[in-house]
Amino acid sequence: MTPRSVLIASAFLALLTLTGRSEAEDKVHVSAYYYPWYHSDGRHWREGYAGMGGDEAPALGEYSSRDPETLARHLSWSEQYGIDNWICSWWGPDSWEDTTLRLRVLPTLEKNENRTTFAILYEAAGLLGLDPESGIVFDEDRTELFVSHFRHLAECYLTHPSCQQLGGRPVVYLYLSRTFSGDYARAIARARAVVEARGLKLFLVGDEVYWGKPDPARISLFDAITAYNMHGPLPYAGAEDWNRFLEDCSAVYQTYRDAATTTGTAFIPGVMPGFDTRGNHYSIPRSIRPGARPNSTLESFLRIAREHLDPGLRTIAVTSFNEWHEGTALEPSRRGDNGGKLLGEWARGR
Repeated sequence: MTPRSVLIASAFLALLTLTGRSEAEDKVHVSAYYYPWYHSDGRHWREGYAGMGGDEAPALGEYSSRDPETLARHLSWSEQYGIDNWICSWWGPDSWEDTTLRLRVLPTLEKNENRTTFAILYEAAGLLGLDPESGIVFDEDRTELFVSHFRHLAECYLTHPSCQQLGGRPVVYLYLSRTFSGDYARAIARARAVVEARGLKLFLVGDEVYWGKPDPARISLFDAITAYNMHGPLPYAGAEDWNRFLEDCSAVYQTYRDAATTTGTAFIPGVMPGFDTRGNHYSIPRSIRPGARPNSTLESFLRIAREHLDPGLRTIAVTSFNEWHEGTALEPSRRGDNGGKLLGEWARGR
């Protein structure tokens, strides 16, 4: 067993301790991506979303992420759905999201006795700039910016009592890390170092799992890898039956999990209920084929996730709790349940 494998096993034992349940060894820890970027004045909502103005719109209406009643409802639903942890979208120091998290979301989690924890989703594409051809290129300036962001995270988030910890290490997810190029290995090492200077050690999750061949050298830079969203390859566009897509996702998961095992890196299966950007990209319907049960795409993703659970971590990441722009939200719509009840039953092993 490698030193990192020992650490991951220790992290799993820590999760078992937190559950306080006799069936803890069967517990799957559920994280879901959470977006604190909405305001009732139209902020973010005006950018559009699937179901806008109809029955598929949010049950709470176009709410503010800073509203205490909204946060209380989100926590209540999360507990019903078996969601243990919010992976919170973060857009830099003093951004709207930063202020919302520090002044509204985190105090709410703490008041809730930290039954739901949080991790940070570092929005790399927006914070660092994503070139369509070369990706996120780490030159000296971008590296310095990246490191300064992690200094802020260490100061403002990573010691908070509601911050998710694995093996005593605060958790940060790196969105689209698979697009990193240039001297990203040095940038990641420096980010770890500034956090360690405050007496902390990062548990860093890379968004590395996607179509294509895994690179063990990249994977070795992370403590765990995951897939935020498997949408992408054009051959699936317009499909009526999505079983083949899901079978191919499962094969990709297996390939990346095997590669991660060779480097002592944990694997976190990604799960999503569907995808709909209102015509900007092809959609993945929430029913796996015409006439299938509602939320059968989510049901299939959950089955795949269980097949690919890392035995040392037993964690999944769900896209998403409330990303309405891309039609991945589990948050209830005016019509009612959006897949959350199914997730809750799955998380409880029913």
